[in-house]
Amino acid sequence: MNKYLLNIISAFCLIACSAGNLSCQEQKAGEYQVKALFLYNFINFVDWPSDSSIHSSPTVNVCVIGDDPFDNAFDDIRDKTVKDKKLKIIFYRPHDEPKGCHLIFVPASEKRHAAHILKSVSEANVLIVGDTEESARQGAVIGFYIEQKKVRFAINIEAARRAGLKISAKLLKLAKIVKAPGE
Repeated sequence: MNKYLLNIISAFCLIACSAGNLSCQEQKAGEYQVKALFLYNFINFVDWPSDSSIHSSPTVNVCVIGDDPFDNAFDDIRDKTVKDKKLKIIFYRPHDEPKGCHLIFVPASEKRHAAHILKSVSEANVLIVGDTEESARQGAVIGFYIEQKKVRFAINIEAARRAGLKISAKLLKLAKIVKAPGE
């Protein structure tokens, strides 16, 4: 993702979240439209190992665990092509074991289940993205956070390494790098 695209996405979020006549629900919808676009773009800037299921799957599967904060924010990216494959959005309940996921999004509402989710895919080559910066410190590869009314993201490089994922230097330059306690 180049800086120009990030600036456009950030500007969109800033406008959406700072407009005085928007309701909280409308502000949240704008935030999750930006996050949905980030998820789509993260896939383009992450390389999975050659033996990962992403290479043999007909789709790139983005899984959302628990409550869906995106509402209709996925409409802009649903069925788009990424890595020469169709993007597929799959929803799971918190205690379901996610299968066939290449990217898992853990909403803030599911942080009490985050440890279980991380453990259930710990041996898989899965890009785990959390809705909070704290999630990246707890073992997710990427965690979103809001700074000055803009959606930002933090990356845990060690979590990416454990998952067998290689993150583009371009994406790393745009991120805050975080570590889990003890790393």
